[in-house]
Amino acid sequence: MLLTKHENQTFANQTVYISGQAFIRCNFVACTLVLRETVYHLEDCSFDRCNWHVDCVLLWGSPESVRELKAVLNLLEQELQQLQEQQAQGGGGAGSGTLDPDDGGGASPFAT
Repeated sequence: MLLTKHENQTFANQTVYISGQAFIRCNFVACTLVLRETVYHLEDCSFDRCNWHVDCVLLWGSPESVRELKAVLNLLEQELQQLQEQQAQGGGGAGSGTLDPDDGGGASPFAT
């Protein structure tokens, strides 16, 4: 599947459909990110005050389904931790992250 590529772009105050797209070094500020069941790629992107709408089916006995959902959750946890660290240091702003089902780094699990 071919993905629409976005590189070094900033998206602010808008709804962005992640599915079917590749985002490389993009910034998302106060966006609603919509993720559905299809191929996507996020690499070295930053997220600041974004809400996620995740629409997925978890198939019984499917390790891929669980891995895909964990990748999104890992990214959200990483962003929350970075935000908390910045607030503790008296700063603010966005963190950056990539989706990887194992460690929160690398490419999205859907990008093959």
